[in-house]
Amino acid sequence: MKITDVSIYTVQRAGSDFGLGQFDDGPRGGAPLEDGTVSAHPLSIFPEYKNVEIDHRTFGPAAYAPFVVELHADNGVSGFAVNHGGGEIAARLVRDQFSSFLVGQNPFDSNRIWEQMYRSQLATSQGGLAYMAISAIDLALWDLKAKLLDKPVCELIGGRTKEALPCYVTTFPSVMEHMAGHGFAGVKIASPWGVADGRRGLDRIEQMVVEAKDIFGGDTTLMIECFMSWDLDFATKAARRLKRYGIDWIEDPLLADSSTAKYREVRDSIRPTRLAVGNLMWGYNRFYSLITEGAVDVIQPELQWSGGLTEALRIAAIARGRGIPIIAHTCGVYSYHFTMANIDAPIAEYMAPGEGTEVRAKGHVIIGEPAPKDGYIHLSDEPGFGIELERSLLIPLQERSHD
Repeated sequence: MKITDVSIYTVQRAGSDFGLGQFDDGPRGGAPLEDGTVSAHPLSIFPEYKNVEIDHRTFGPAAYAPFVVELHADNGVSGFAVNHGGGEIAARLVRDQFSSFLVGQNPFDSNRIWEQMYRSQLATSQGGLAYMAISAIDLALWDLKAKLLDKPVCELIGGRTKEALPCYVTTFPSVMEHMAGHGFAGVKIASPWGVADGRRGLDRIEQMVVEAKDIFGGDTTLMIECFMSWDLDFATKAARRLKRYGIDWIEDPLLADSSTAKYREVRDSIRPTRLAVGNLMWGYNRFYSLITEGAVDVIQPELQWSGGLTEALRIAAIARGRGIPIIAHTCGVYSYHFTMANIDAPIAEYMAPGEGTEVRAKGHVIIGEPAPKDGYIHLSDEPGFGIELERSLLIPLQERSHD
């Protein structure tokens, strides 16, 4: 069994409802608040970016942009992955750097392929775009392997540990009422306020939590998404304010490349509220440091960014040794299959696409992705990740020109 060809595509963005507002018909995750406030992000400390949405200005044109990698085997079977992150830049890395490790190889030698790709980028990358490219290839390999065996991916990595996946929902203050009454096990709210807002921001965050408790019920588990817009002092003060409301975790308060020691400081300062991190980190070494040095309570690898399913399984093994739950970041079939097969992954994340006002699957270039029903995801027995491509939206990546 050999891989004979690699097809690489970018995706037509018109009509997409999962990604950056600049490219989509609808805003990502709901509209700004009435006063124009949008979700906080790392650039929010600068006045000119204070209420600029997360888009090409704040995170670059490749952020959240989709691309597709499809691997073809010599028996006619193919496997693919749709990666929402990296866009054309990561797609070119697949074409120009990583495809040489794929053609002619046995797809079941995926650990070997992963290691070769990883080692090849150490001198030049060691970061997000390279890992997004590697993640897409790795997920396509798992899809291909499972299809060759005529099994769903979750059965290749341990089988089903749950009848269905309980979900928590990530939402935004401007639209959070639309997620009430759908049976979600918890609610994570993206905070529009951070360090730049000072005491007023702390007041508004507390008000947001009070409103959420009223909307979702006093017993609902609440979490706060900070998206790297807080610091140690702000997180400490926020945790003290919110202690009475029983917030489960505070997520990504610091810049993602902050030291393990700094994360440990935050973890210690916000207890008993838990610290959740990981979705903007790459590779198991980073996670190993956070886990083994007591700097995290909940670990959240993003399978499409941190190295794919292969790397997520390694991270899960590290977390298990310390009794730390692993809750894969973001919604979609890749995290769903991982969560289904992992006994230490108690819950899946769901984020409503588009304007964030209705519970449904992402759709667009992906056909067949399940949406939560009464707060649960039910995975099919279809082989691979159980999805198909809307091929009319695929744009073949042009071959590299040679002068």
